[in-house]
Amino acid sequence: MREPKTILVVDDEPFFREEVVDFLGGPAFAARGWRVEAAAGGEEALARLEQTPYDVMLLDINMPGLDGMEVLSRMQEKHLLDQTYVIMLSAYGVYENVVASMRGGAKDFVNKSEPLDQWVVRIERGFEWQELRRRKQQAEEELRMLAREVGHDIGGTTFFVLTQRVRAISKLVAGDPEGERSIEVIQQILGRIKRLADDLGHVAVALDSSETWRWEQLNLHRLLERLLQEFAYGHPNVTVVREWEEALPLLLGSRAQLERTFHNLLTNAGRAMPEGGTLTLRTRLEEGDDGRQVVVEVEDTGVGIPPAVLGKIFRIGYSNWKSGQKGSGLGLYVARRNIENHGGTIAVSSAEGKGTTVTVWLPLRNDT
Repeated sequence: MREPKTILVVDDEPFFREEVVDFLGGPAFAARGWRVEAAAGGEEALARLEQTPYDVMLLDINMPGLDGMEVLSRMQEKHLLDQTYVIMLSAYGVYENVVASMRGGAKDFVNKSEPLDQWVVRIERGFEWQELRRRKQQAEEELRMLAREVGHDIGGTTFFVLTQRVRAISKLVAGDPEGERSIEVIQQILGRIKRLADDLGHVAVALDSSETWRWEQLNLHRLLERLLQEFAYGHPNVTVVREWEEALPLLLGSRAQLERTFHNLLTNAGRAMPEGGTLTLRTRLEEGDDGRQVVVEVEDTGVGIPPAVLGKIFRIGYSNWKSGQKGSGLGLYVARRNIENHGGTIAVSSAEGKGTTVTVWLPLRNDT
């Protein structure tokens, strides 16, 4: 039995609302699995969305009380835009309304004066978007489970048993230069296997959609300071420079994901400066299209990244670093995914022989 395709019509005009519901809920669309419900205003729509997700929502911009743009803003705050394809409705199909709606998180826009049968293509596009979203979620859930299980197996029992066996063998070959060298190589490989297992665990966290429910108010400078102290201990020949915004507000987010993100960025910066250099960490506030955002820059004076591979570094498996220090190929993928989980973006600029700058943009939620 196929799942119904649900539509929520939100409009304060009873006659128009009923007309749309009658049309989209007719026998022809019902036979295709469409199920249509209606809400008379923004508050009612939000209450319904919090109880039951809808595939497509037709949302009027101009309504008394909570208007369409405010509904979009509340949906963004409550992480509801990720699961609903919003089509904005307006009797005034002006360019400003279209731009404002898309910036607010809507996926499409129609003028209420258009014939209803012309809306069908837009609604079907919303159903297609939902199907792609479900497939993506399924693939990510399978990848998360695989990363968790493999990482747990390799980093747990398997690593423990192999480590114990290597220790036992090392006693047998003590005094034999060739045997001792072999043990050293095996221990290096085991160390890399353990790091890979740990990174697989971080991939599982990055792909965990439930992580958003564990978000908290974070002092970003305090979080970064702890990571910088750890970095300085492991890289004594690198000078650390802080250029920080004085009054940085608290940031709503996942401590685990943001700590892992900036740990990975600092680790890559250290690998890029094996002979020493300067690490500069900058923070500032910017006004973005959707409000204020925190910007963090991690700049190193290392070997740099060739232009030909700059577009590949965030992919799973990329570890071909010019410094020769290979990682698991998962660190930057985890960083990108974690930042996107927070509604942010990450970008890299680099010049060979001069260094690399990674820039992270993190939006400030309205409740920070």
